[in-house]
Amino acid sequence: MRSRLFASLLTAVAAASLALCGAPTVQAEPAPAGWTLPRLTVENRTIKDVDGRTVLLRGVNVNQLNDYADNGTGLPTVMPLERNDFARMAALGFNVVRLNVAWSALEPTPGAFDRAYVERIRTAVSDAKAHGLYTVLDMHQDAWGKSVGTPAGVPCPAPLKPGIGWDGAPEWATLTDGWSTCTVGGVREVSPAVARAFQAFYDDERGVQGHLVATWARLAAEFRDEPAVAGYDLLNEPNPGLRDPVTAADQLGRFYQRAIDAIRQAEAGGFAHLAIVEPSAIWSGFGLDAVPPRQYLTDPLVVFSPHLYSQSITVSSDFPTVAQGFDIAERAAAQYGAPLWTGEWGWWGDYAAADTDRFLDEMDRHRIGGAWWSWTQACGDPHAVRDGNTSRPQENLNVVDCPSGTPLGLQDDVASALSRAYPRAVPGTLTEVTSTGFAGTGSGRVEAWYPGAERPSLTVQNLSDVTLDRVDGGWRLTARAAGDYSARVS
Repeated sequence: MRSRLFASLLTAVAAASLALCGAPTVQAEPAPAGWTLPRLTVENRTIKDVDGRTVLLRGVNVNQLNDYADNGTGLPTVMPLERNDFARMAALGFNVVRLNVAWSALEPTPGAFDRAYVERIRTAVSDAKAHGLYTVLDMHQDAWGKSVGTPAGVPCPAPLKPGIGWDGAPEWATLTDGWSTCTVGGVREVSPAVARAFQAFYDDERGVQGHLVATWARLAAEFRDEPAVAGYDLLNEPNPGLRDPVTAADQLGRFYQRAIDAIRQAEAGGFAHLAIVEPSAIWSGFGLDAVPPRQYLTDPLVVFSPHLYSQSITVSSDFPTVAQGFDIAERAAAQYGAPLWTGEWGWWGDYAAADTDRFLDEMDRHRIGGAWWSWTQACGDPHAVRDGNTSRPQENLNVVDCPSGTPLGLQDDVASALSRAYPRAVPGTLTEVTSTGFAGTGSGRVEAWYPGAERPSLTVQNLSDVTLDRVDGGWRLTARAAGDYSARVS
């Protein structure tokens, strides 16, 4: 921000006068260089930055660097990831991307570490940072990997259905012992081969788990001093393998402990990042599940991250409700003394903005963040193949014409709902968040987002030096808080 002494003095006098009257002190200074992205930590079950501010991470999943099976469609499985994608995300007020990365691309052969793929990740992190977005690096997988699909010509006896290839583990780490790749009812996780591959992983057969742990360590070393990397989501929606729920949760916890220990060693010389852990894929399907024992997750930067799909893709549309899903997840996070953050949510069949608003209301009530699934989906994505949609438009947050792959723009109603106002980073304790404002207690710098072309009219309490800067898609509020503070649209 450029500094002009005389203008600054006049602004300060005006600000003090307006503050005494209880009105917002809106300065007409040029916009700052951008949002601040200090490194993140955890304090009192809250994601905070190193300046002691509570941070709400709200954004979207990005699968454009993932390594999906093409399943013989001949169509691209991902859309290109371009710098402008991050500019468009920022214009919706997002401050985080959950970047799906693939073990199969990082370690295509045993012991390899693909530098070209790492550079693609690094470029994405840099481009996100330039637009004020943190990045969560998510080791993504669905149904274990690309090579667990049912080969062409192999029959599946009724009521079984052929499986397709998805994403995650490299073929050399896929140990199925020839178990059937057929699925029950077409559900990708309910396949003998998928369960067998996961059990081999948990049992570290042929050292496959050790390979992923080592890959995580090498990736973490690449970003050990990067504050714009919020943290590491250690394994997306892990399958329970061949064990009962309690034993499955235990073996998952042991993997998480091993991966976190390796990551912490790799971060030597830098700093520790958030360690984001998920329950099994059963949580996404049913809205609850057994969770790894606390004894494995004692790291102070653990964040508990179930995918909250209640009343969207869960088996029951009645239980848990969206509100109940949040409450169940909150209680589970409390077992670890950890913050709650949902790495995936959304996916209502009709993409109703009302459902999105209802979910965001609960997110506000619990004062947490999350990442919408997902930014964009290509015509050859396995989700499209599974649903027989490779010739119909892909309607994620962005719409893609198929099979041409032509981008058709945003789902406007959902994008508008996702763009609601929220405090990005505020000092001390955040005590209230609503669609029209927020409140907290503490002293320090405030940053908040407000959407729309019209300058918001604010009523503030115990906020000084209030500035509203016009940015793409909305407004950036910055201020200094002292004591019990609040900002509300009046």
